[in-house]
Amino acid sequence: MRNQKAIPGTQTIRNEVRDFIISTFLARDNQKRLHDDDLLFESAVIDSAGAMTFILHLERYYGIEIRDEELFPENFASVNHVLHFLQGKLKNHG
Repeated sequence: MRNQKAIPGTQTIRNEVRDFIISTFLARDNQKRLHDDDLLFESAVIDSAGAMTFILHLERYYGIEIRDEELFPENFASVNHVLHFLQGKLKNHG
């Protein structure tokens, strides 16, 4: 029998993604301004260099591989988009 890792709940994933974005990309005084539907790239929260940092973090933290064909802006546009993307990846990863 294969050992399967439990899939984190929606709120757990949302909190982790938000916490990483806030601690890595936002200055302390902007932390309360990040909303789950804020556009991360259009509002310059994450730039192109930061995108790679973010992708690598998601891969390491969740033990997944994000393939080149999944690197669509809509998968990472906001916390809500990332949440939806990760839920699909984690569901199909086991």
